[in-house]
Amino acid sequence: MNDFKKLLLPGVLFLIWGQVEAQLKKPPAEITTAMLIKVAAFEKSLSDGRDVTLYVLGSPEVAAAMRKAIGTPIGNSSLRGVESGDDLPASKPSILYVESASKVNAAIGYTRSNKILSAAGNPDLVEKGITLGFGIGDDGKPKIFLNKTGSNEENLEWNPALFKIAKLVP
Repeated sequence: MNDFKKLLLPGVLFLIWGQVEAQLKKPPAEITTAMLIKVAAFEKSLSDGRDVTLYVLGSPEVAAAMRKAIGTPIGNSSLRGVESGDDLPASKPSILYVESASKVNAAIGYTRSNKILSAAGNPDLVEKGITLGFGIGDDGKPKIFLNKTGSNEENLEWNPALFKIAKLVP
């Protein structure tokens, strides 16, 4: 019986986690903006005093919310520009925000080759390779997801304090 419990426990935990994950909602554009700016301050190259630029791929609503945040501090840096469109950017931004699951593979190729942060307001995209994602739990609290593989491949240096508050995805 003890061996049976050992085999059953991982399956039960997987099912429970799956239910928790299913309860996450996409945050509104304003919440996504606030969360991205706060979390970006934990990354060394984004908070070291340089101007930060953002490109929003496939979401005019998120781009509009992000534009309202231009001038907002990100550590010692600040958000200086927001561009958007339905195709990958022509010039390299500091952060690429991805809304559409259909554009994830192209976006990941772009961010990893350009060594810039990929982010999304959909935690499911983090499991597909986007580095940073956000969700809202049933309790109304924001959740942060960090893909360690993506982070390494985008050459990001996070303050270790982020690892205490984010759910890490391998």
